[in-house]
Amino acid sequence: MHFFYLAQLFLIIVLPIVKQVLRAIGIGVVAYVGINLVINEAKDYAMANLGNLGQSLQMILGLAKFDVAVNIYFAAITTRLVLVGIDRMADRRTKLSTNTTFTA
Repeated sequence: MHFFYLAQLFLIIVLPIVKQVLRAIGIGVVAYVGINLVINEAKDYAMANLGNLGQSLQMILGLAKFDVAVNIYFAAITTRLVLVGIDRMADRRTKLSTNTTFTA
């Protein structure tokens, strides 16, 4: 008889938690891969077009470490997107925790 209660526990409590965790991981992976793909394509496009400049201009940009500045810029965009995602997850958690108050 206790197997029946364990099965109910599994179906009612554990299974929805596992589904929610897998859904969150899946959305996170898809979002990360998509953002990473877009950022890398933009960076490759910018660097490829720098090769079309004249040699003297390329040398000046090389001395100015323009490629490092472009990488810092794209890293800042990625960091901003990650922080926005973390803030959204934190907001969801606080909304869930504030909705559990009981009044008499």
